[in-house]
Amino acid sequence: MAVKKSVTKLDPKSSDSLGDDAYEWLIAAITSFRIPTNSQISENKLAAELGVSRTPVREALKRLETEGIVKRGEETEGIVKRGEAGRFTVAMLTAKEVDEAIDLLMLCDMYMFQRAAKNIDNAGAQILKESAESMSICAAKGDRDGWMIHDKIFHETVMRAADNEIVAEVSRVTRRRIQRFWARSVSGARDLVTCSDEHTEIARGILGKDMSAIRNSVDGHLSHLRGNMQEIVASMAPFFGNQG
Repeated sequence: MAVKKSVTKLDPKSSDSLGDDAYEWLIAAITSFRIPTNSQISENKLAAELGVSRTPVREALKRLETEGIVKRGEETEGIVKRGEAGRFTVAMLTAKEVDEAIDLLMLCDMYMFQRAAKNIDNAGAQILKESAESMSICAAKGDRDGWMIHDKIFHETVMRAADNEIVAEVSRVTRRRIQRFWARSVSGARDLVTCSDEHTEIARGILGKDMSAIRNSVDGHLSHLRGNMQEIVASMAPFFGNQG
């Protein structure tokens, strides 16, 4: 398993809590590329490194598998080999999966941003405005990590105002699959300013309760993201084989 930094052992807790902690640790490691795309993850090795049994690690990896973040077995030239038990591979997106993910985000975000516009209170409105402004500041500095922090605040604020946790969780999982590639790519670095401007437009639509503006802004933003992600998948195809 390719991990670039030392592993902090998890504190002893219940099995469910340890499973949640292992899941969050893996999400952080994969989305920050401490565990790179196409790396193998062994249940046994990770459990030993985290100081827990295989059970919470297995449950965490199964959750990530359902989310499309990891695939069971070794992936070679785009083909997953069902090999040694307990081994997973950090997945690469295909062009088809990009389109499917963006289509789903289009539905989720249209619903949630419009619902948030109807429900958001003064405190939420202030956080939304400030997070959009902070994203623009980070973009101007080329601060991708800071930008991602404020992007998360922006979307979590919308989700709280929309008050539909089922749709919110679908959106979180889907956006995470996309952003773990986009945020660290050349396209992501190049487009931070544009994406910040798009978030500012979305925030303006929400705060003004302008449903038409929200539709147009979300459609433009996600169409832009779709194009960037397809560019990323195409550029990585020579390294990961045929990505469909």
